[in-house]
Amino acid sequence: MENPDLTSADASSDPNTPEAVLENYLDEHDYEIFRALNENGRISDTELAERVGLSRTAVRRRREKLQESDVLEILAVIVLQEADLADAQVLVSFNQHVSSDVRTEFITMLIDEGLVYNTSSCLGEYDLVFSAWHTDLNALKEYVWDLFDGEEIVDDYTIIPLLKTWKAWDKELDRP
Repeated sequence: MENPDLTSADASSDPNTPEAVLENYLDEHDYEIFRALNENGRISDTELAERVGLSRTAVRRRREKLQESDVLEILAVIVLQEADLADAQVLVSFNQHVSSDVRTEFITMLIDEGLVYNTSSCLGEYDLVFSAWHTDLNALKEYVWDLFDGEEIVDDYTIIPLLKTWKAWDKELDRP
């Protein structure tokens, strides 16, 4: 489903659209560049310019500025569901008696793990959430157990297996 063109009227009429949330960061052309690259990260500047309605030079400058400012990153992701791989969210409660150095060391370990693709601090019942993947759910469970083996920081955790993904990063994978 195509998003409507980004305009101030669109952004102000519904605050719960990507355009409204991003209006302070991306103008209409930058948002269209993002959308086109999100659909096809390998699109040429010439094709991008035609799609967005700017010159090739203007599009290249805008894309480079977005990338240099780290607002936009072009990357490839494995669609785990399509590859028939298992993934899960792991919610972690920290032992509150460990030092901040131990917390930092644990988070750094997760960041360096190849099968962990997202690591975030959070508020509420849990202190950290991370996303991990593996060949199947049993291997994923064993992997998480191995990550936590000997870690004094982990007080409690919950593994939430993800069974079906309908949408990931603005890409529709399936419909219910």
